[in-house]
Amino acid sequence: MKKMKSLNKRRLGVVVNLLSLASVVSIFEYGVIEQWNTFLKISGFTAIIIFIVSLVATFIKTGLWKFTHKPLRNLDEREIALTSKSLRYAYSIFTITVLILLLSFSIIEKPVNIVLVVALILFAHLLPSAVIAWTEKQTENE
Repeated sequence: MKKMKSLNKRRLGVVVNLLSLASVVSIFEYGVIEQWNTFLKISGFTAIIIFIVSLVATFIKTGLWKFTHKPLRNLDEREIALTSKSLRYAYSIFTITVLILLLSFSIIEKPVNIVLVVALILFAHLLPSAVIAWTEKQTENE
């Protein structure tokens, strides 16, 4: 992984990225319920752009995405331990989040739409990298 400038910048990138992903879903859900208008369309498009830019800056350029998607045979013992820890935390967070969402949608009797499903798939792939970006003091260069 390439070294990022600071832990605070990585954390800010993770927060911006995940909030923009949540915003995309929220704006879409609201747009479906309240009928799309120009403001909602511009807001949704802006949230998508922010998500893409923050994804590239926080996960792609730093190598975090590539690191968490490497085969185990290409990792040393320390990297395997780090990946294992991040996966354990990430999927605990993911499971709780999905169960709360599904329960909420069930209670309000609203069907789950494709935008939410795609966002959850992205969320599942981003979480291990986000855990590493959030917790690791320094990252090593490849």
